[in-house]
Amino acid sequence: MTTPSRAGAYTGAFRDQHGGALAAGVDGTVAAAAAGDWKHAAASAARVQAGALHLHHSVVRDALAGGLDWWAIGELLAMHPQAAFEQYANLADGTITPARQRPALAVTCTAGLAARHDMEPWFGIDIDDLDPGHSLPADPTVARLRETTAVLGEDVWIAVKLPGGYEGDDDLEDGTAARRWTTVVLHPDELGWLREALALNAEGGDPDDDDDE
Repeated sequence: MTTPSRAGAYTGAFRDQHGGALAAGVDGTVAAAAAGDWKHAAASAARVQAGALHLHHSVVRDALAGGLDWWAIGELLAMHPQAAFEQYANLADGTITPARQRPALAVTCTAGLAARHDMEPWFGIDIDDLDPGHSLPADPTVARLRETTAVLGEDVWIAVKLPGGYEGDDDLEDGTAARRWTTVVLHPDELGWLREALALNAEGGDPDDDDDE
């Protein structure tokens, strides 16, 4: 993909190529609905929806070309940075993962089925022990694992640790867990919460205990 020579080039190109058809589609949808032709109104609305999605992608392409990283893209779209990467990285050439963009905010997650795998201490801490406002539950792999295991009637544990020692699935021994991956947090404060929880875990403390108890 060639980098545009001006800001908003992709969005502008969409307007030049498809703007007239999109406007006509809206008019056609309204006319069909007014005539009670619901079949054509619904079909026309679907075409408008598809065009609007194309326009949305053009905006994201312009934002990427403008230098926004996955944190900024995620904020625009109300998504976790990793989710934004997985959904929109194909819109630009040479994109890199969030963990490579901001390695200081990377973390390593390991997941396993409660009935088959033990959550070993060196995997880190259960993400449910983090601050309730932590961003990791919004990581797309976390969300997919929880949704899938819920459908299958399984319980899954997900542990998180600071990166180092291993990354990805390559170093995951057979039978020890189901999945390992690298993702990111939103800001340094979240790493602070993680470090505190890991320290408590190492000392045998309960992250849910109050400090003054």
